[in-house]
Amino acid sequence: MKKLVSLLMALCMMVSLAACGGQEQTTDEGGAESDNGGYKIAFSNSYVGNAWRTAAVNIFDAYTADLVEQGVLSKAYSSSAGDDVQAQINEIRNMMSEGYDAIVCIAASATGLQSVLEEAAERGIVVVCFDTTVDSDLVYNVNTDQFEYGRLLAQSLADRMGGEGNILWIKGIEGNQVTLDRTEGMQSVLDNYPGINVLGDGYGKWDDSTTASVMSNLMSAYASQGIDGILSEGGGGHAIVQSLVENGIDPATLPISEGEMFNSFMKDWVEMDLDAFCTAQPPYLAAAAVDVALKVLNGEEVEPMTYVDLPTCSSKEEAEEKWYQPDQEGGFVCDWTDNNNTWNLTIEDVAPN
Repeated sequence: MKKLVSLLMALCMMVSLAACGGQEQTTDEGGAESDNGGYKIAFSNSYVGNAWRTAAVNIFDAYTADLVEQGVLSKAYSSSAGDDVQAQINEIRNMMSEGYDAIVCIAASATGLQSVLEEAAERGIVVVCFDTTVDSDLVYNVNTDQFEYGRLLAQSLADRMGGEGNILWIKGIEGNQVTLDRTEGMQSVLDNYPGINVLGDGYGKWDDSTTASVMSNLMSAYASQGIDGILSEGGGGHAIVQSLVENGIDPATLPISEGEMFNSFMKDWVEMDLDAFCTAQPPYLAAAAVDVALKVLNGEEVEPMTYVDLPTCSSKEEAEEKWYQPDQEGGFVCDWTDNNNTWNLTIEDVAPN
């Protein structure tokens, strides 16, 4: 009897030790779940060389911090590797070895990162890419419809021009897939309006300084022929307005379709009463990607591609009341949350400084 009691006590001690020894439990989906039920999620970003990327990282950090407080997540981590593909591969491998349940990613190269992201997925880690999508059956993607982005810009311009006149066309980055998709959307509209004549185009690289240089060249070559509208993929709206002013053209006298909602262009829109239209690639794609990862981790059916609605602005009143932020600098990304503020963000979350 004494031996039996001793054996039972030893078994109880072993069970107790086993229960206290591990910090994570394995879920049915193959991920790791902490004691309080929270998942571990990491964000591998490539570079933070512009305001949009900074906003995306800040949104991820703020949203996941709230989820940690709620117990949905036990840990969240973000890292920016720069444009070095190998550095980002190394960072993702570190995330894999540290046992993250999900990795969200903006890939420095869709093809260069595909292999390591598929390796992570094969290990049971949920992988969600956004902004730069990765073509793989093992990877989930979150993005806006880039063709529709371009179509909206061109259709608004065509409507406001009455279907005819001379335009300048500012594209993004030559050869970039986003620019190719947006260009296809714009061209699909222009093909329906033979009365709209593209005087010249150039690549502004989604940047004010580059767009200023492109506009200078285009204005020198074509201003004498009369410019009736500007079609711009985005990121250089303020430079476009300034170039028109420098060339003696009142920016309010011709319609402008500008992609991206930077505060400098919104300020011009409000103060100069521009005839403008905007759509944008919102940085809250970072939060939407986290939501997709959580759905997959919780066993929900999720489509390989999730499309997020494009934000738009079509009047000075809307620009002033909804988007323009007088207290923020020109590079502030005005489309920092959606209409319903789905992720409970604040401007301080997006631009903490």
